[in-house]
Amino acid sequence: MCGICGIYRRGDREIDPSRIKKMRDVMIPRGPDDAGLYIDSHIGLGFRRLSIIDLSSAGNQPMSNEDGSVHLLFNGEIYNFHILREQLLSKGHRFQSQTDTEILIHGYEEWGLEGMLDRLNGMFAFSIWDRKLEKLILARDRTGEKPLFYLEKGGDVYFSSDIKSIWAGYEGELSIDKRAIDAFLYFNCIPQEYTIYQQVHKLPPAHYIVFSANDSTSYPYWSLSFAEQTDQSEEEILEEVKEKLNQAVRIRMTSDVPLGAFLSGGIDSGLIVALMALNSNQPIKTFSIGFKEQAYNELPFARMVAKKYGTDHHEFIVETNALTIMPDIIWNYGEPFADISQIPTYYVAKITREFVTVALTGDGGDESFGGYDNISAQYYGMLYRKFLPALLGDRLIPHSLEKIEALLGKKQILKRMKTLAQYGNRNFIDTLIMGHTFSLGQREHLYSDRFKRELAGHNPHNIYRQYIDSADGKNAIDLALYIDIKTQLPNEYLTKVDVATMMNSLETRAPFLDHRLMEYAARIPAGKKVKGGEQKYLLKKLASDFIPREAVYRPKRGFDPPINLWLRSIFASVLRDILLDSRARARDYFNYTYIENMIEEHITGKHDHGNRLWALLCLELWHLLFIDRVLRKDDRLPCKREINIKSDLKC
Repeated sequence: MCGICGIYRRGDREIDPSRIKKMRDVMIPRGPDDAGLYIDSHIGLGFRRLSIIDLSSAGNQPMSNEDGSVHLLFNGEIYNFHILREQLLSKGHRFQSQTDTEILIHGYEEWGLEGMLDRLNGMFAFSIWDRKLEKLILARDRTGEKPLFYLEKGGDVYFSSDIKSIWAGYEGELSIDKRAIDAFLYFNCIPQEYTIYQQVHKLPPAHYIVFSANDSTSYPYWSLSFAEQTDQSEEEILEEVKEKLNQAVRIRMTSDVPLGAFLSGGIDSGLIVALMALNSNQPIKTFSIGFKEQAYNELPFARMVAKKYGTDHHEFIVETNALTIMPDIIWNYGEPFADISQIPTYYVAKITREFVTVALTGDGGDESFGGYDNISAQYYGMLYRKFLPALLGDRLIPHSLEKIEALLGKKQILKRMKTLAQYGNRNFIDTLIMGHTFSLGQREHLYSDRFKRELAGHNPHNIYRQYIDSADGKNAIDLALYIDIKTQLPNEYLTKVDVATMMNSLETRAPFLDHRLMEYAARIPAGKKVKGGEQKYLLKKLASDFIPREAVYRPKRGFDPPINLWLRSIFASVLRDILLDSRARARDYFNYTYIENMIEEHITGKHDHGNRLWALLCLELWHLLFIDRVLRKDDRLPCKREINIKSDLKC
């Protein structure tokens, strides 16, 4: 885990080193161990280092080749660097360090950019300044584990691992993109097609971009294909998945600093811990988070795995007062983000960092092997379409269910039947509207007339269309998995983990995101991954050989805290004090009578608006931090008095 940043300036204007330092040092938690700086004509590079491999000064960055013609900034880990190093040594390249970083410099020289990218197995965001060609290259890993933002305007290019680094260093004005707010309130995060600022962009996963004196061009270098499917038996598939996952775990255990694992109680992290234990001659350090509210608590299942493998196990209970640190969390995201599991993820990273510097996680198992409710819903939707004529399935049944619900009320069985009919709809994109924070109808009531005019008919749901067009899956399950990997995984889940761990100077590694495993999983027929509609059928069968069956075959729980309960108790006043404050009203984004009604309905228990109110709270806290600058990251909730908002406070 490191932080990289820089400015590329076309023309003859000099780069102010203090501006690079300002961008760099906003990211101290990403790299507390060392700071680097390089300034030359056209280019300024800044670096914060978290030392993981080769802890000596030889691993400091920016790093260059022998003649100084190539300068590199690198954030991440290259897991197969030992193999690549040997190949490069055989070609005559000389190394000054034992780091994986130097692989990128000599790999670029030997194989060219795409040749090098094709060989890399890892998570990364890096920049290359090619002094001879006067080109700046930015690249990001295949799934988007490491972030990379850039701004290009007026002949200048700013880039950074952290959007607030650009916010801190950019000399011009940054304006809010209202479409990003609309997308945030739909997805709980800002998707990669936007950032909160109109002028700033996210480099998409599996892309690189080249900036030269006259232009800039972005290129994809990898894509996940579901087109070719294996005809192996279930037993052969299980053996192959086990072998590829074991390889992915083993190569991610390389570290010159202490290493452990997140253990959530689910089968993905349980499998990772089991394989780590089998590949280690020392007890694995494991870290788990729980809640006092037992309906949300998975600690008993985590303890089963920890006991079976004799891990050095550590636990932390997240309580209601955990929300007091929200200004600090919002500050570190740099743009609005409202996945409520950001709270426990922060705390598990915090306790983990007290003992180790690197931790393996189970992230990515759901996306490749069908672990979400929408995947089983797609399975039954496929059966619905297969056995019901279009007229009956698409028109008569949905219409009849609406009439029955109007007469009988919202019964659970009717809700399930309506969901089945929706997923059975023959227009696939219609199935992707379900489960979002604010629906189209809710946003129509929420937004002010002025905000609606500014959006000019914007619909964040249309983001899905580009991925539907580029997918090559055989059926709706393949398509849904592909879309999850392209959207929800990088935009929400990997962003959450990156920021939570960055705040605590902790590096995490996700074996399920090994591209070789993902490519193989994409070739497994959907009917074998989700057999009989059972989510993660294959992984459950594999996991049952390694972890207790009670931890495998049980209802899936998320990693979410009981936010709906917390916002009804001591944080009820926070909702009113922040969401209905004069500052919020002056933005004129929303219908504040509608928000006031939501708050009252939630507090009285009439309706559960927990996720929606949380999103609005995160959005307003972001404005107080980055736009009004009257809130500091060190301020604490839960009440306005303690937040200490001052009109003259400067950030």
